[in-house]
Amino acid sequence: MKKRVGALVAITGAVSTAIVAFPQSAAAQTDASPYGFSVQVSLSPKALQKLTTLSESVAVNSFYYGKSATKPTRADIKRAHAEGREPDQIEMAGDLVTLPAAGGVAGLPGRNLDATEVAAVGSNPLRVNVNVFSARKAAQDNLLDCDLFEDELQLARAKPVIIGCRLIGER
Repeated sequence: MKKRVGALVAITGAVSTAIVAFPQSAAAQTDASPYGFSVQVSLSPKALQKLTTLSESVAVNSFYYGKSATKPTRADIKRAHAEGREPDQIEMAGDLVTLPAAGGVAGLPGRNLDATEVAAVGSNPLRVNVNVFSARKAAQDNLLDCDLFEDELQLARAKPVIIGCRLIGER
């Protein structure tokens, strides 16, 4: 009996590790925050065929940022230059959602934002950058050339962000 319990614990641990290691699907991410929004991803017929043939997925990644409400200090400026970013820009984590090869709607909940970083932006608009690419589960390199979105979060929340994708090199 102890062997079975031990095996069950090992299996449960492996499943828990797998769940943490991989991003949730769009359908599993249902708790929206004040920073959440949706992205509608569509693929060209050639891109859809290639991804389906390879059993590849589509990844949707968001990145939030905003201008600091306070003037940066000399130390802030020096650190920002070393990190390759603007001294007055606050960069924040975003979401990574995986869609099936056919694309579809990705719900980006915005749950990973740090309240301190959001507060540091103050009344300046919070901005978001959205990138879409092949998930690299079946192919080592990205296969998709997708539209980009980079604008105020308020605009992204107003209606779904539309991103079109085609194969890299497709005309």
